[in-house]
Amino acid sequence: MLPKQFDYYAPKSLSEALDLLSKNDDAKLLAGGQSLIPMMKLRLATPATIIDISKIPDIYGISRNGDSVRIGSMERISKIASSREVSLLLPALHDAASSIADTQVRNMGTIGGNIANADPSNDMPVVVLAYGARLNVFSKSGSRIESSDSFFTGPYSTKVNPDEILGSVGFDIKKAKHGSAYSRIDRVVGDYALAACAAYLELDYKRSISTVRIAASGCSDRTIRLEESESTMLGKTLSKTLIKSASEKAYSSAKAEDSYYADSETKRRALSHVVESALTKAARRIR
Repeated sequence: MLPKQFDYYAPKSLSEALDLLSKNDDAKLLAGGQSLIPMMKLRLATPATIIDISKIPDIYGISRNGDSVRIGSMERISKIASSREVSLLLPALHDAASSIADTQVRNMGTIGGNIANADPSNDMPVVVLAYGARLNVFSKSGSRIESSDSFFTGPYSTKVNPDEILGSVGFDIKKAKHGSAYSRIDRVVGDYALAACAAYLELDYKRSISTVRIAASGCSDRTIRLEESESTMLGKTLSKTLIKSASEKAYSSAKAEDSYYADSETKRRALSHVVESALTKAARRIR
């Protein structure tokens, strides 16, 4: 099936794109197109206007500025997966980018599209939530920073309004001893994750856990933090036993429901597994 007829624009600046959004109520932004185009072909999405933001240079790039890393929303997943800087500074992000679908999808898909689409099974929302990333959102009146903790408001829903554009994602680089990792279980090879987890751990001078952030998909209608698992670990000495306790807490507290892909018990077991896997890898990476 082919998409319905639509008007197409390819602005070359953020201001031009925002102006087009303000003048077209039924417009959709096109980044990598890995979610929108299939929906349009099935006519599950029928926008009257497509605004292709791939020609805007300001929303590309991976750059470090002091203790933070900025990634433009149009940066391709494959570029993130191959970035040495991302691999060294944001290993959980590198894990996730490397595991998404296949080469073709990674070459076209973007970090901003994966986040803004807010599919409950997407990979990037899990990572940005675990890192406590900052989302830079642009509108005609200016820009603002949204916290990842409150950014995802529901399935396919975020704090980005219809007349706004997600411009970049910011990650803090901590000086304390820390480690991070991402783990997922696929429904089938190359498909969405049945369950996924990103974990960030920080230790104090006594090697007690001073900061822990565990984010997951597969157990809710959106990406969430596993606060009960975090509470199990906070302030305690890192160990295999503690990691196991956190994964068991994820299993017991999960509110997974039966679906076409798996029953609730399978989802809870998958969640427990990826939590243990992500925490174990994060612990090994602490430096």
